Amino acid sequence: MKKELDQVVENTIQKNHLVKINDKLYLKEYQRDILELNHIPYQNCGSVSEILFLINDALEDSDGMDETLDEVARDLQEFNYYHNTNK
Repeated sequence: MKKELDQVVENTIQKNHLVKINDKLYLKEYQRDILELNHIPYQNCGSVSEILFLINDALEDSDGMDETLDEVARDLQEFNYYHNTNK
């Protein structure tokens, strides 16, 4: 049981590990994987807003049926709000 729990914790840490995309942009490992699966060219983006624009286009093309991509969009929108909105 302890090994299983350790494995779950290790997998969670790995999935949430930040990956540097460029000087201004970092994504979590699982976000990057989902973007790659959906053929979204996040490498060319300079901001979270640009990635969100590409995700919205992809969701419109798929009629919003991709739940994992929608989840990434929500996570990035939340990040963008808390880090880039003047309050």
